[in-house]
Amino acid sequence: MSAAGTRTEASVPSPSPISHLPVPVSEADLSRLWQDQTFPPEALTTVDGERLRVIYRGRRTGGPGPDFRDALIAARGAMLRGDVELHVRSSDFRRHGHHRDAAYAGVVLHLVFRDDDRSATVLPDGGRALVVALEGWVEGRSREIRRWLERPALWREPCLSAVARTGIPAVGATLDRLGDMRFRAKASPFARRLATEEPEEALWRALIEALGYGGEQETYRAIALRVPWRRLRKAMLEAPAAGRAAAAYGLLAAAAAALPAARARASRPANRPESRLQGAAALAARFGEMGPLACLEGALEHGQGGGTKTDSGDNTAISRARISNLNPRPQQASRLDAKAISAMLSLLTVPGRIGRSRAVELLANAVLPCLAAVGPEGRARRVEALYARLPLPARYGAVRHLHEAAGRAVRVDFRRQQGMLYLLRQHCTQGGCGRCPLS
Repeated sequence: MSAAGTRTEASVPSPSPISHLPVPVSEADLSRLWQDQTFPPEALTTVDGERLRVIYRGRRTGGPGPDFRDALIAARGAMLRGDVELHVRSSDFRRHGHHRDAAYAGVVLHLVFRDDDRSATVLPDGGRALVVALEGWVEGRSREIRRWLERPALWREPCLSAVARTGIPAVGATLDRLGDMRFRAKASPFARRLATEEPEEALWRALIEALGYGGEQETYRAIALRVPWRRLRKAMLEAPAAGRAAAAYGLLAAAAAALPAARARASRPANRPESRLQGAAALAARFGEMGPLACLEGALEHGQGGGTKTDSGDNTAISRARISNLNPRPQQASRLDAKAISAMLSLLTVPGRIGRSRAVELLANAVLPCLAAVGPEGRARRVEALYARLPLPARYGAVRHLHEAAGRAVRVDFRRQQGMLYLLRQHCTQGGCGRCPLS
């Protein structure tokens, strides 16, 4: 302990002599026990003897970060709101490097089987999480633990029975409605931007910001502000056609280098900053002659993905004509929508840099909201129809529980997963379980 009572790296205790002894449960067993809440309430007692009570056990994430998020736990004289981390041994928290990972700063409960650290779990910000060790309570009762695991769950989120209670069409319609609300919420800021900003500039900035996935949005927003479209386009048009992507990359990389260094993260090659900026530079060169909005308007109207020299910025095959058929007949709409989506995704895909799944995200989060805001009203309706047809690029880990609720019976596309994100942010993370539209 330091003088302030915070454990430092130098004072981290060495492993307990019992650390190597076998344990009768696995981390998967602990996860299931916590998920189903099938252990007796008296088992939830901290190593200091404090009894806890679970109000909401949180959402199982299944990805990086704590095992369960947004839990509510009643402690002595306080209501704890935060995350729950599970380990077989308490020393695993440090062994896995969680004490240095800011993602674990919100942990309020460290549930373990064996407390071999024999001290509080210290978080990255110096705070402490309560430790509950089951070993003291279940010592010699591994067979009883097995019986807990065989019991049916005592509680499930109401959304998990939504399909059985309301039917497949009703669940799908609810997710569609909430997904549309998410889309309109994305289009609204564009409408405000367009009062003071050129449409081409607004769309380009949105595209760059959308490349800042994985918690990097603020960094890429700063890059877009330092290198606005007008400046970038001028530099590209002054360069030879074959060198426009390189000219754009030089400006973007210089802007990124001037920003405060971000904490390095392990990632796949395509997700590294230089790769993302190379993808952005390729898009800039592709849009250089006409601008991103005009190019994508052409794709929306004619289903054209550009000329044969897109990497050099030669897009003479893309028409800048106005939208002439905003309300196609119903029998034509499906074919026209699919053609337009394919054309715009082709424009947004850069081999080796921006894959098709990421292109779907760019289309949904930047291009379509901007086109809807630019108008006119007829095109805004057409754009919403395209949004409703976008494929699911990948399942988001944060809404895994809602995918489980939908099951295989409910088809989930991009719009419906956006509806799940609405539920997550408006209900699941706000203590609103049991009051959401699927409850």
